[in-house]
Amino acid sequence: MRLIAILVLAGAVSIAKEAPSWVQEAARQTTKSDYPAKVNHVTLLAEEHLSLDAEGRRTMTERGVIKILQPGGSPPEAFRTYNPKSGRIRDFHAWLVYPSGRETEYDKKRVLDVALDQRYTYDEGRAKVIECDADAPAGSVFAYEVTEEEDTIFTTYHYGFQEKSPVVVSRFVLSLPAGWEARATVFNHDEIKPEIAGSTYTWEARDLPWIEEEENSPGWHAIAPRLAVTYFPGSAAKAELRPMKDWPAVSGWLAGFVDPPAAVTPAVRAKAQELTSSSKTELEKITAIAAFAQQTNYVSVQMNLTRGGGYTPHPADQVLSRNYGDCKDKATLMRALLQAVGIDAYPVVIYSGDREFVRREWPSPMQFNHAIVAVKVSPETNLPTVITDMPQLGRLLIFDPTDPVTRVGDLPAEEQGSYALVIAGPQGNLVKMPMLPATANRIELSVDAQMDAAGAVSAHLVTHYFGQSASPMRYMTQHGGPDELKRVLERSYSRRLGGVALDHIAPADQAQEGRLDLALDLNVRQFGQLMQNRLLVFKPGALAPDHGYNFPKKPRKLPVKLSARVRKDQVSLRLPPGFAVDEVPDPARIESPYGVYQTSWKAANDVLIFEASLETKDIIAPASDYDRVRDFFDKLAGGQYGAVVLVKR
Repeated sequence: MRLIAILVLAGAVSIAKEAPSWVQEAARQTTKSDYPAKVNHVTLLAEEHLSLDAEGRRTMTERGVIKILQPGGSPPEAFRTYNPKSGRIRDFHAWLVYPSGRETEYDKKRVLDVALDQRYTYDEGRAKVIECDADAPAGSVFAYEVTEEEDTIFTTYHYGFQEKSPVVVSRFVLSLPAGWEARATVFNHDEIKPEIAGSTYTWEARDLPWIEEEENSPGWHAIAPRLAVTYFPGSAAKAELRPMKDWPAVSGWLAGFVDPPAAVTPAVRAKAQELTSSSKTELEKITAIAAFAQQTNYVSVQMNLTRGGGYTPHPADQVLSRNYGDCKDKATLMRALLQAVGIDAYPVVIYSGDREFVRREWPSPMQFNHAIVAVKVSPETNLPTVITDMPQLGRLLIFDPTDPVTRVGDLPAEEQGSYALVIAGPQGNLVKMPMLPATANRIELSVDAQMDAAGAVSAHLVTHYFGQSASPMRYMTQHGGPDELKRVLERSYSRRLGGVALDHIAPADQAQEGRLDLALDLNVRQFGQLMQNRLLVFKPGALAPDHGYNFPKKPRKLPVKLSARVRKDQVSLRLPPGFAVDEVPDPARIESPYGVYQTSWKAANDVLIFEASLETKDIIAPASDYDRVRDFFDKLAGGQYGAVVLVKR
């Protein structure tokens, strides 16, 4: 099961009880007989009914009916998140209908109450879940109904018509008080017009196909059909229920929650002066304060869910004294420290993990899961992460104080190019985050190698990781330790080269220069193949890591997502005594809409030099272009692993 630390109530059993009529009706539906062999179950019915009262309190009833086509894979489950400070799961029922027609209802003791994220001790988000019996036979139907109640001031809601399984019917129903109105946008699907009866709106989708996971595809939220709803309270509704008509309205609403906790107190002012006492420039002050905010321990402690929808941070001086907080707390602390030394900063909310998630056409605070900072800077501060899209606020330097390994002037890769909301009262707006050029995140490798007459190689490798390319290695060196680093590197090189031995692994973090260097010695027992006792054949490019993409020869259904990357490799190999170069591949240059790759070869004074460079573009190619994408990377691999032939003199 995907969650850990589960509270299980002992003695849970199922009891014989007839399932409701809506379960029996859905179970009688006929399904296709030609689902792919990998499909283990199909959703016959997915439905959620959201009802609001005049005060904005909402009740959500979710129903699901899932037919098991074949055993295997993860069993179906009913899963509903909630926060105990703003709501509760009122009812939770589940049934299993066997192929024979026998029906059982799951005992209440089968309901598990779990923390959403056990990494952070104080995470208050929770979920309740019932999992279908793993041994339920093919043809069985698992059904559930969950009712959640919530006090909130949100006037927007999000519904996913589908996860990955095929769906026969998926439906969202919205019931509003008299005089209220709603509008909605459908993503990743043709327009779905609602059926409207009085103040009840119904959106329905049918016959949604299976979404098969494919490598290097966009995130699920950019593929699966989903519905974004905004409702507009009537004139008699309470003042806290403010309609989100546009992004400045969302910014103005959120500012009331995020600005007061960023107040400068004597303790905050004293800490800011201490941190910047030796700083002479604006950038030096920002860098010193940013480093302090980064080292503040991360824990998720949500508060004021009813009032601020989870957006209200703890006061900055409290975060300072406790030395912990979540992303919005760390952003608030950094803002207050900057303000104490005369530098303005604004909170920024963003979706971390999927840059395609946030959509401009749906003004809603429910599109974000992370908080970062926009620092107002003067023209003297010039960095790649400065944006000028909001002239009313000036030049803004974007920084993520939660990311422990990304320096000022850089931004985590999944946040680059994403839409984010700069919260600045009614002047705030949704803007696109900076997208750093591929050269800012390049990897440069130099290899100095020696081969003996039997084909064994000893090599000294130095890799320079720039920008975000350094983040995984930097995190590993800081948190994994030398043994873990060696294990990961040995696994990577062994996959390409066979038996290897690594020694003298020496990472050197040049953080001030935006670079991490890694030096190591490598020995390969059988790098070259001796043939006829006079020819030695080997592939110099195998000493360099591959491009990281795998595109098998098979039909493609999903778009292909490529990231902007730059690699430069140089392999200098001293030939074994008594051997000379007989054949080398021709120089190559491969250009396509997806990137550019080129190689060159040079032999002189018993040294062979192989150079290769690759730049891939940040692009999402439609599935119809898959063959062309695969062809580019196949040609690239052919150039990278071109064989050299040496001959014995």
